[in-house]
Amino acid sequence: MKVLKKTPTVLLTIAVVLTAVFLAGRYGWKLGGFRACQGAGITSVEVSETAVHITGFYPGSIPEGFCGYYSKEQDGKFYVGFRFSAVFGFFETGDFDITIPIKGKINEVILKTRMNEASLWRAPTGFLPQSEQYGVYVKLERNDVVSVSMSYDGFNRGMNNADLTAIESGEYIFMDNDIMMVSKDAGTPVPFRIAAKDADGRIVASGAFSFDAQVEKMFLTITADGRIMEDKDDEG
Repeated sequence: MKVLKKTPTVLLTIAVVLTAVFLAGRYGWKLGGFRACQGAGITSVEVSETAVHITGFYPGSIPEGFCGYYSKEQDGKFYVGFRFSAVFGFFETGDFDITIPIKGKINEVILKTRMNEASLWRAPTGFLPQSEQYGVYVKLERNDVVSVSMSYDGFNRGMNNADLTAIESGEYIFMDNDIMMVSKDAGTPVPFRIAAKDADGRIVASGAFSFDAQVEKMFLTITADGRIMEDKDDEG
C-alpha cells in the first residue's frame, strides 16, 4: 500500500484555505453590514468630540469571541453593531473595549442589528443656565478622574475631556436632565448608577442612587477617597 506524502504544495494549500476561513470569519461578515450584526451587553458608553468609547460583553450563555464592530455616522446619530463567533470563543472572550473615531457632533449612539435598534446614549437636551437645568450634578474632589458615566433605565451618559486628560475638580458637572422627564413620566424615582474612571480605565468610584423629579436637582460629590456622597443641602 502506498502512503501519500504531503508535499509542500499541499501543505501550502491547506494553510491558505485555513487562513481564508479564519479571515472570512473574522472580517468577512462586515460585507453584510448591520444585517450581520448581533446584540451585545453594553456596560458603558462615553462620547467625546473626537471618538465614541464603548465597553461591553457577549450576552449569551455559550461563550463566543468578539470579532469586531460595524459603525455608521449619519445626521448626528452614531449607529454601531457587533459580531461574535463561537469559533473564536475557544481563544478569545466576548468582552470588548473599543474607541471609534467620529467626524462630526454626535447627539445619539444607537445599537443596531438586522431587526432592532436600541438607544445607548443621548446628548443632554438643552443648554440652559444652571438655575434652569434640572437633573444630576457631579463634583470631583479627586484629580485623577478622566471620565464620569451615568446609567439608568437602559441609557448611559458619560463625559470626559476631548484630549482624555483629567477632569478639573472643584466644580459641579451637569450630567443629565433627561432623567427628570423619565422620573416625571413614570411618577416614581428612577434608580441610576454613577461611575468614575482613571486614565487606566479603572473604576475609582461608583455608587447607586435614585433621582426623584419632585426634587428637580441632585448634587453628588466624588470624594478623594473614592466615595460618592449626596449633597442634600447644596442649592447649586
